[in-house]
Amino acid sequence: MAPPTFADLGKQARDLFGKGYNHGLLKVETTTRGNDAGSVEFKTAAQHNLTNEKLTGNVDIKYKIPQHGLTLTEKWNTEGILGTIIEINNQFARGLKATLDTAYVPNTGKRDAVLKTEWTNENVKLNANLTLIGGPIANLSGVYSHNGILFGVTNKFDLSTNESKTTSVSFGYEHPSYTIHTYTTDGKEYGGSLYHRVHKNVELGAQFGWVNNEDKTSYAVGSTYRITPDLLLRAKVDNRSNVGLAVTHALGPNVKATVSSLFGLTAANKENKLGFGLEFNA
Repeated sequence: MAPPTFADLGKQARDLFGKGYNHGLLKVETTTRGNDAGSVEFKTAAQHNLTNEKLTGNVDIKYKIPQHGLTLTEKWNTEGILGTIIEINNQFARGLKATLDTAYVPNTGKRDAVLKTEWTNENVKLNANLTLIGGPIANLSGVYSHNGILFGVTNKFDLSTNESKTTSVSFGYEHPSYTIHTYTTDGKEYGGSLYHRVHKNVELGAQFGWVNNEDKTSYAVGSTYRITPDLLLRAKVDNRSNVGLAVTHALGPNVKATVSSLFGLTAANKENKLGFGLEFNA
């Protein structure tokens, strides 16, 4: 199996702390397909922030042309941003994916464009992203995997000044039932995570991090428990005594509803948030 991208290292643990939580939001997401082959896909999302009462939304339309290894995605959101993503797989070379990600704001005339490339084989995954407007900034990363051992490095480089901005190095180990991930950024920030599938219905995870010469040590513990095939319970707690709880219930084969809450256990942290989410996938 090919290794993950550098950005996906430790993702299993991160999902325990982010996925399924909608604190302070009313959120609705839908995914539908225009034909049986699934070559046309529509994604819509809308969310209402209960704190600032702001309503936002987005629409994505994806067209797949598998015989040419081509995927075209058109995007729009309520911030007035229009986006187009063109993705080409295995056409220029085996294991190579090239993506052009563009954005345009008609009201201001602002444009952004990023050329992304990814090459993968059984043991290596290499990514190179280059901003085409402004900068230019190059983001280079690679991950090597062998017998479960993972080593990754990423660097952000400003081509206009020939200056390296940020460098991160990561080590990890991946097992069918658990994953260990550690990293350091510029030799100043350190952190890591642990993910363990204790049982087919129970997942546990932990995250930790600290910054040299600063009092910014952080840690958190999270878990999921699938009570029944249709009912999933999530829980997490961090070093600031913030407790998050979420319950996801499958209302049908294609519909899931989620209720989540976040509250503090100490007198200094009394902010409570409640959120609701509805997901439709057909």
